[in-house]
Amino acid sequence: MSALVMKTKNYFSDWSIFEISWLIISTLTMLILSIVWGDTPMALISGVTGIISVVLCAKGKISTYAFATINVGLYAIIAYQNRLFGEVMLNGFYYLPMNLVGFYMWRKQKNDEGTVIARRLTAKQIFLLVIGLVIAILAYWRVLIALGGNLQLIDSTTTILSIVAFLLQIGRFTEQWILWMIINVFSIMMWTLLLGTPDGSVTMIIMFSAYLINGIYGYRNWLKLSKNK
Repeated sequence: MSALVMKTKNYFSDWSIFEISWLIISTLTMLILSIVWGDTPMALISGVTGIISVVLCAKGKISTYAFATINVGLYAIIAYQNRLFGEVMLNGFYYLPMNLVGFYMWRKQKNDEGTVIARRLTAKQIFLLVIGLVIAILAYWRVLIALGGNLQLIDSTTTILSIVAFLLQIGRFTEQWILWMIINVFSIMMWTLLLGTPDGSVTMIIMFSAYLINGIYGYRNWLKLSKNK
């Protein structure tokens, strides 16, 4: 037991009181509210592991991928039950396997505390990224129109941004957080529209709202991490 306590103490040695408080409060808030509102156990576990994973990611901890794997796996099932097939494909067939890639990539670029070495995009890279995003979004938008999907432009935007944001995360780029915040806003809107239906999930709204708040903190913290490399 003493060894476990020592490992836990060492793990949180570089955490501030705010960071520990945010992890505890956000996790407990989701846990309590989802129980009060009678959400499913699967949604509860997905939500809690999701909160923990994004807080760890904001802190730059490689352990984020362990919780993220559980989160996206369960979220893919929940999305399938809600007939959100785009979310199913994104989480089940992209995020899930890419978590393994992210773990491998981060493991090679971390310090002794298990914190990833963050970096920044150059002005040229940001310009090329924006141009590439616009082209990809418009191209995928045309594909969705041909397939007869709903809300094609929004669907195209969130899908492309999600793919690129995760690639930036794996590459340890601070700018990932800007994309994640945009994605979280759209996700909150999507799950809010499902409220009142048999498959609506309050936990998912809470989860993505916490993600959005965490994204602001994550961006600020990664700016600091990129300066300390």
